[in-house]
Amino acid sequence: MWDKIRKWLYETGEAVELVMAGVVICAIFVAAIALIPEFIHYWDSRMQAGAFLEFVDAVLDIVIGIEFVKMLCKPNSKNIIEVLIFLISRHMIVRETTALEDLLAVISICILFYFRRFMDATKRDREMEK
Repeated sequence: MWDKIRKWLYETGEAVELVMAGVVICAIFVAAIALIPEFIHYWDSRMQAGAFLEFVDAVLDIVIGIEFVKMLCKPNSKNIIEVLIFLISRHMIVRETTALEDLLAVISICILFYFRRFMDATKRDREMEK
């Protein structure tokens, strides 16, 4: 009986995850449509110092949303690491950061890439053993 309840709760949790992914997809479409006036604003003020960074910030918000949906639909370590890499990259590119913060961000991204590569290597090793 408890196994059936656990199974039902697990399946319900997965269904709720997919519903939330659908909600996030809708928000991504709205944000993508909102990029049109954002681009026009960028084009009008393209000679100003921070105009490009504002536009890149809006674009990276959408990219992170897309990666988040992928993570919700298929939660695995590769997708989680990709979301983290995009988040750290966005923070480093868009925000004004100190040299130490930039160094820590680059080190963090290198570590995440290493873990992703390590996990790919161990996955290939496990597949070859079969």
